[in-house]
Amino acid sequence: MLQFIIKTYFPDIYQEDEHGVSKLSLRLFFEEVVSSTAKMVALWQSVGYVHGVMNTDNMSILGLTIDYGPFGFMEHYNPRLVSNHSDDQARYCYEEQPSVAKWNLRRLAGALDPILPIEESTICIENFD
Repeated sequence: MLQFIIKTYFPDIYQEDEHGVSKLSLRLFFEEVVSSTAKMVALWQSVGYVHGVMNTDNMSILGLTIDYGPFGFMEHYNPRLVSNHSDDQARYCYEEQPSVAKWNLRRLAGALDPILPIEESTICIENFD
């Protein structure tokens, strides 16, 4: 599946080796996902957008906003603004969006660990902020 994803959506970084997708392609793929996620969240915050449910299954490797579920826009600056009435702990509030995205990226890194060592992928995540 990963080979299909990289070949289809990231053709400029796709390379094969004797095992299939090259390690370099995997690393570049993960860097692209981190970069597009950071840009997406930065764009959200630049317009005061608050995504109400940033679960891992609501994030896209293509840097797209998906599952609009509960969401909202700030009318007045409030870093603790929550757009999901069931988010009692403000996990997905405006100011937490970058850290939640980073947490989600760590979950993706963990899932890819058998083919891209987590030590290599987490380097990309550390530069997220």
